[in-house]
Amino acid sequence: MREPSGVPTWSCAGRERASRQPRRAASATAATSATATTGFVSGRSAATAGPARRWAPQRLWAADGLAAALEEATSQVEPWVLPGLSDLPGLGGAVLTAAAHQWLVADPAQLPVAVLGGRQVRDTLVTEFEQRIDSLRRMDDLLGGENVHGLAVSELRVIVRLLRTGAYNQRQHGRLYAVAAELARLAGWAAFDSGRHQAAQRYWLVALRAAHEAGRPALGANILRCMAEQAVRFGDPADAVTLLRTARAGAADTLTATERAIVAGCLAVAYAQLGDVRSVHAEIAEALVQIERADPAADPEYVYWCSRSVIEYYAGKALLCAGDVAAAVEYLSRSVDQLDAAAYPRELVHHSAWLGVAEVDAGNVEQAVCLGYQVIELAARTASENARVDALTLCDAIEMAGYPGATALTDRARAALRAGNTAAAGP
Repeated sequence: MREPSGVPTWSCAGRERASRQPRRAASATAATSATATTGFVSGRSAATAGPARRWAPQRLWAADGLAAALEEATSQVEPWVLPGLSDLPGLGGAVLTAAAHQWLVADPAQLPVAVLGGRQVRDTLVTEFEQRIDSLRRMDDLLGGENVHGLAVSELRVIVRLLRTGAYNQRQHGRLYAVAAELARLAGWAAFDSGRHQAAQRYWLVALRAAHEAGRPALGANILRCMAEQAVRFGDPADAVTLLRTARAGAADTLTATERAIVAGCLAVAYAQLGDVRSVHAEIAEALVQIERADPAADPEYVYWCSRSVIEYYAGKALLCAGDVAAAVEYLSRSVDQLDAAAYPRELVHHSAWLGVAEVDAGNVEQAVCLGYQVIELAARTASENARVDALTLCDAIEMAGYPGATALTDRARAALRAGNTAAAGP
């Protein structure tokens, strides 16, 4: 799914740049204190606590598969990561799309009337867990995935214990599994943002199964969207399209306008990688229509982050990859201007970096350089491998444009991102 360099094999700035990006970004990434091949970019191995364990995604949909997977996901040893290979997605597209198909066709969840024995689970306790998830989501926005992954897994561990030993009724069963699904999704997102891509995929597969157990198709669709965003980033747009279309079909009657806008925006970017310009424009149009219809009061908590700015960002990236540079600059400029930068500093890195790439393609290299320095400083303060990769992608674009100050910019990126990695690693 990606090259050993640990960076995406494509660029939305145009498929002609795809062959250049890995070489440039690989050398810059290596200049930081460690590469993604050791798990977290801090350089600490994600698998030093013990040998990699067996994990069989096909068992998830067996009668006892979810319970076993949740137990493994919350064990003390970081699950599913192979030493020296933690930067490489460990599951092929066929496995991921097969899981999506299972989610789509599986029979409705058969929830038990009650689980006897153990401590009685009260509604107030479940509500508190739901509220804590929202706090973790917002911490991820501010601090980056490297700082949130362990917290999400710890919370998931408590829920798994409660599911195994508590006493709860049918409605509480559904709510608890929905909490487990969202915590596993968040753990996967934090792992993805940290460069631990094998673990991210496996957390998401567990999350998808738990969402089905909860009887929450929209929650499952959002998990498929996360899986698709990883596939897009690492050059598997066909898999991303399959995942997103499955999400749309499987949760069609339960998706809000905001959720439909997100799926359409992600599809536009995936179709752009495939060169399907007609579908790009159709999905952008759909995303813009749906975000205008959005009613935040009707939205689930996990899509609070989506705004007009996000949809403009998806549209800009898609159009840039499709070759419409002028339109891309317009959309990406609006996305940066409209974004709540204080609440979403990592997203500001993504939006600004791709605006910079678009400015390079538009011939406005000096403007891109100004953005480059801003993006580097932001990325250095964000514990996010994805943010650092986007910063390096912009440096690559500026260097390829032959700008005289590109070397100084690159040197600044190396120094700042190295310092950022050290800070993220802690004492």
